[in-house]
Amino acid sequence: MDIRKLRHVLSLAQHLTFSRASIDVNLSQPALSRSIQSIEAELGIALFDRSPSGVSLTPFGKVFTERARRIVLEANELQRDLALMQLGEYGELSIGLGATPAILLTQPLLDYFLLHAPQVHVSIKRGGRDALLRLLLDEQVDIFFGDIALLEDRSDLHLSPLPRWSSGFFCAPDHPLAARSVVPRDELLSHRIGSIELSPWAMADLCEYFEQSIASVISFRSDDFRDVEAAAVGARVVVFGNRSVFRNAIQRGALVEVPLDPPLERAARLGSVTLAARTLSPAVSRAKALAESIFADYAATEIEAKID
Repeated sequence: MDIRKLRHVLSLAQHLTFSRASIDVNLSQPALSRSIQSIEAELGIALFDRSPSGVSLTPFGKVFTERARRIVLEANELQRDLALMQLGEYGELSIGLGATPAILLTQPLLDYFLLHAPQVHVSIKRGGRDALLRLLLDEQVDIFFGDIALLEDRSDLHLSPLPRWSSGFFCAPDHPLAARSVVPRDELLSHRIGSIELSPWAMADLCEYFEQSIASVISFRSDDFRDVEAAAVGARVVVFGNRSVFRNAIQRGALVEVPLDPPLERAARLGSVTLAARTLSPAVSRAKALAESIFADYAATEIEAKID
């Protein structure tokens, strides 16, 4: 049923004269009368009793207007919500985060939406790449940020690579390797190694660098970088990870990078992943743009540090 015509009925029910109702809905009296008559004809009942002194609601009209008010209210709310969604300020947003994105993006994403779009209900889910992919395919997350290696050939996914920077090995400043000017890669493997849970691609990449399998050498793994940092600081473990993730620990002197020979020129292949067949909501697009901006800032900071 036409929402516009429902508003005509509600206006006439409020004013009980065609003259005042026609002004309210910005129609001529004949046009308003035709609109009311068309609804009554469609329903096969009279909503109003007409008399020279005005109009009054029939019993059918009383029931109709009560329901019509709810429908018009919902229509108004729907228009408002859709307008807010177009601005990225309403709706549901479920984000999946891998280990590195969880450290770098969780707080900025929450801060942004709580401040600029408080009516967007945000949920964050963490996990490895395969777990996040399952959540995306099951439409339990709208987007995830994580390892995109080996996903490039999938036609059901849309990948957007994030800016990259190098990974490295880090230890506490009182670790024996901290005072060394250079550490051969074979010697590094004689120490206890910790890491986040690595994707098959990342593990293969490290094995290529060390020219041997290192899976058995890694004695500690976690899907949370905070655990990995704690292992390095408190348990004297040499840990592998992303430089920007450990940036705060490095700045406060809790961790130092191990200078390897040859240098470890490896970088995580991180990006955003969405379903190719789905239109992104404005809120998802905002989250994606914010993540890209944050990663670009980290990448620029590393470039500046190398120049200095």
